[in-house]
Amino acid sequence: MLETRTAGGDPARRPKLQAVVTGVTNKQVVQFDFVYGDPDLTVELVLPIPAFRDFCTDNRCLVTAADPAESATVLRMFSGSPAHVHPVGAH
Repeated sequence: MLETRTAGGDPARRPKLQAVVTGVTNKQVVQFDFVYGDPDLTVELVLPIPAFRDFCTDNRCLVTAADPAESATVLRMFSGSPAHVHPVGAH
């Protein structure tokens, strides 16, 4: 889990962590943008689907799809998972 430090340790001030899925390869690798609180703090990452699920769950990421057509694919990756999945393409 990513360590975040906020003034006074207030969990309400924890940065929003978001994973915006940009693609899933035929080899079951997820391509995504990881946003750390501010869209200016974004990094492109790739992980196999199981590792992506663990990453998002462990870090309590909001998961979205960059393309609304990919929303169903993203939802299927997280069926039965406690991750926060937002099924629309808007981020």
